[in-house]
Amino acid sequence: MYNVLTAIKNNMLLQELKRLHIWGASTGFEICEVTSDFATLIEHLRKNRYQLVLLEATPDYPVLNLLQTIRQEKLCQAIAMVGQTAEFKIVRKSFLLGVDDYLITPFEISQFISLFGKIEHAEHGKIEAENSQKESLLDCFRTIDFSIKKELDNLLYHALSEYSDPLESFSYLKRILDDVTLELFRRHPWLELYFQADDFILPETDFPDCEEQIQKSVDDFYSLFTEFAELYPAHSEGMDKILLYILNRPEEDLKQKTISEELYINRSYFSTMFTAQMQINFVDYVNIVKMKRAAYLLKHTKRKVIDIAGALDYKDMGYFLKKFKAKYGVTPSQYRIPETYEFQI
Repeated sequence: MYNVLTAIKNNMLLQELKRLHIWGASTGFEICEVTSDFATLIEHLRKNRYQLVLLEATPDYPVLNLLQTIRQEKLCQAIAMVGQTAEFKIVRKSFLLGVDDYLITPFEISQFISLFGKIEHAEHGKIEAENSQKESLLDCFRTIDFSIKKELDNLLYHALSEYSDPLESFSYLKRILDDVTLELFRRHPWLELYFQADDFILPETDFPDCEEQIQKSVDDFYSLFTEFAELYPAHSEGMDKILLYILNRPEEDLKQKTISEELYINRSYFSTMFTAQMQINFVDYVNIVKMKRAAYLLKHTKRKVIDIAGALDYKDMGYFLKKFKAKYGVTPSQYRIPETYEFQI
């Protein structure tokens, strides 16, 4: 449903608008609010979102100043001036200031239908642009393209420049980043062994300092990308079954001999191929996978540290503690105290 605000003082003009058979389910456009208080109109538009504002062209109030502010701050998607007469100077100035249409009585339904069509087309264009942005981000994950950082910077710039209200900027980012996150977890079920999708879903917010939350949302999403890239780096199709075998079984025996036998791969070839493609040796990669699984279990379960080490096939507790601290900078026990220790997982 497209929300319409009428800012009209003339009651006869308002009633004529309401009598038109263009509101409701048949068009998807609905007059959801009526106001005659022009003095607070701008403040009202800053707090509420409308796809269309019908603004009365009155000679006794600086309506053109209102129109200029609405356009400059991008307070609504479309504006149409309505009135009983059309003075050339006002009409010309209105269009120069970006009004989408100028409608005078007697109203013609065809003019409104045409205006509605333009708004719907623009809205669909925005949806298509958002979908394109989502696909672009997903493609960065698919190819492990670190230019995603530039993509996110551009996304942040667009959010802040397109929307004057920080809450709308945040809402725009949330739609895109949340959808990409959920799609990643759908495409890669193994992610649930290392992270919870909810940890990367942006919280609903209405607090005034959401500018900070906007930047944090982008930084956290980039963090998700770097974590993903470490676990699932760029590789050939032939390497894929090896990585997925490891990623889906972090608590199993992940010795090279075991995997070679399970996947029917020559052990010598396995070792050479893995290091050449992954730019990391097999043992170090498995340790990364197991440490990330350990971090997940520490954060999301109450299992004892010694039990987690055993489940991950670390028989030497000292070796496990050494590897964990080398990865996260704190011991497993300290890792469970986020109020005291701040680090990225």
